[in-house]
Amino acid sequence: MQRLSDDHHQALVLARRVRRGSSAASEADFDALAQEARRRFEAELEPHFSVEEKRLFPVLATRGESQLTLRAVEDHTELRRLVRDTWSRQSALRIGELLDQHIRFEERSLFPRAEALLSDAELVAVLADG
Repeated sequence: MQRLSDDHHQALVLARRVRRGSSAASEADFDALAQEARRRFEAELEPHFSVEEKRLFPVLATRGESQLTLRAVEDHTELRRLVRDTWSRQSALRIGELLDQHIRFEERSLFPRAEALLSDAELVAVLADG
């Protein structure tokens, strides 16, 4: 779980940067921020989401946590849509806010539940090569 939490730290930094950039940047700076955020989303967040969706969430769902995993997948889907859509200052603010809320949800609710339900060996097996 530590590697996923480490990814979350970087995503929180990105979320803050996107939120701040939604109001403080010139148009050229805003466009550059949107390009960088899209690039980082594809390079960093998309692989992270994929590990969670393909490896962790299915196991949690079989252990009775389908509501937690459903919310996480819905957040992932909305973030993907927002990032890939045409950016505006309003959508950038929404991306930053949703990304921040999503990470805090996973760190405060979903990950603790995974650690409570799965043994250390199960967590290692689920997240191996992920």
